[in-house]
Amino acid sequence: MQPIGRTSRLLCTLQQQVAKTGFGLTRQLHGISEGAQAPSIQRPIGSNRRVAPAAGTVGTLNWPQSQQLRAVNPFPSTIQAWMMDFGSNNPLEILDVQRSVFAAPIRTDIIHRAVTYERNLLRQGTHSARTRSEVRGSTRKIQPQKGTGGARHGTRRAPQFVGGGKAHGPKSRSHEIGIQRKVWLMALRSVLSAKYAQDQLIFVDNMNIESHRTGDLNRVLQVNGWAPLPSARRDASIMLLPLMSGDLAANLRNMEIASRNISGVSMMNAADAEVYEILRHDYLIMDRNALDLLQSILKPM
Repeated sequence: MQPIGRTSRLLCTLQQQVAKTGFGLTRQLHGISEGAQAPSIQRPIGSNRRVAPAAGTVGTLNWPQSQQLRAVNPFPSTIQAWMMDFGSNNPLEILDVQRSVFAAPIRTDIIHRAVTYERNLLRQGTHSARTRSEVRGSTRKIQPQKGTGGARHGTRRAPQFVGGGKAHGPKSRSHEIGIQRKVWLMALRSVLSAKYAQDQLIFVDNMNIESHRTGDLNRVLQVNGWAPLPSARRDASIMLLPLMSGDLAANLRNMEIASRNISGVSMMNAADAEVYEILRHDYLIMDRNALDLLQSILKPM
């Protein structure tokens, strides 16, 4: 038992010496002067790296200054499109249009909300059916309450009788529903982006034509490939969207007259553009003035 006790005493003595002189040995190994502060967990020995302060420490110089992080958009702010000549469909120049307007995410749910809103505004809401209190007839009880062996009946104007009132019939009301302006603008951007992605959006310099004859305009649309040929036996599906305001409306008078009698061709002022009207046509033809107007309105803040 004596060797075991001697070994234990030697180990205890060695541990005490290491505890007293261990940091001194560390100073000698790492070259730390006697007056230097003992190393901490925050900054390892021989390291100048900035580290986080300890819990509860305020104003520590080791903590880096906070910087505001901003996401960088890898895509350019504009996309390119051809500016065509309306009469010959020849390219004139390359346009830089806003990506946020003509390459926005296509939200079909937002488009559905906008179309429902616009279609409900067109409903008259004048439908009405007469109830049992509005139809003609007496309120006299048509048979005794008991003794007939049949069901109980009161007035002849009840809904179960011929000539009686309508139960839960329609009444005159407004079908208008509300929609936020930002939601409607998002739907318009989605429709324009869908037309651009499907190569159905055409930018032209202007829509001024010399003749007001329907045949001349129909011939131009067919030659440019925007309207089907007569052999196809189907109507065209074109939405003309110029900016018709002030002097511009006078220049588009021939276009307005010529497009009236072509089935499937519609013309609308760009200031009154609607999501449903753009969506239900295959091709959307827009002039330069309409392009500038829509980009100024639809560009997100």
